[in-house]
Amino acid sequence: MFGSCFRVLAAWLLFAGLVGGAQAEISLAYVNAARVLKEAPQVQLIKQRIRDEFKARDQRLVEMKKQIALLESKLGGVDKRPLAEEATRRLQSDISARKLKYKQARDELDQDKQLRFSEEQEHLARIIHEVIQQVAQDEKLDIVLQGGVMWVSPRVDITKRILTRLQQMLEQGN
Repeated sequence: MFGSCFRVLAAWLLFAGLVGGAQAEISLAYVNAARVLKEAPQVQLIKQRIRDEFKARDQRLVEMKKQIALLESKLGGVDKRPLAEEATRRLQSDISARKLKYKQARDELDQDKQLRFSEEQEHLARIIHEVIQQVAQDEKLDIVLQGGVMWVSPRVDITKRILTRLQQMLEQGN
């Protein structure tokens, strides 16, 4: 963490030294990229799209869970009919196999969802990068920092403007 702070400081000092002779005014801004990735309105769309994409598999897991619960209630004698010892062993074995299959299916689904979310988030990160560049150009900023900064004045924090621009893009269907 401190290494990146020193690199930013060194780059800043080098840059300031290069333009210092010309007495140029440097405009600087900061973007909290983690906040943008978390609060961007597109994130909710991504999550909904993933929920829709995996809805059938989620439903199959719910059905598997119901079947296991039904077999467990049968094993527990909820229907007031005791089972023979051999039938009890077969039922226990069936329940164990179904639980294992359920766990594997749930783990696989969780991994697939995470992979899809990561893909979508990577695409969104590229869009956010473009929006940051657009805002920087529109506002004639010389430098936009993200991360590796210990403190930022609200005057130079453009995170809210980036989120606003992302909201406008969403409303325009982009």
